[in-house]
Amino acid sequence: MMSNTTNRKAPAPTKVQGAFQNTNDADSRTSATEGKALATQIAWLALAGHVVHKGQLGDFLVCKYGMSRWCKDFAELQAFSRKLGVTQ
Repeated sequence: MMSNTTNRKAPAPTKVQGAFQNTNDADSRTSATEGKALATQIAWLALAGHVVHKGQLGDFLVCKYGMSRWCKDFAELQAFSRKLGVTQ
């Protein structure tokens, strides 16, 4: 016997009116080019099986196989990625 339930769609998300820019975050101080470079670097590491956690102070934690490496900034993250052979 079938129940009397109907398939309903979830309500549409509400739209946010106006633009909001948080200037207190560390990411807001970076330019669009730096943001793309960071996203690309994290993507390359992810494709190699690494998980990258962004810290609140511009630092990063790279993890794989239960081991981790802390990088104090984006430059150190790039250097670590080159050392692993993920990027050139």
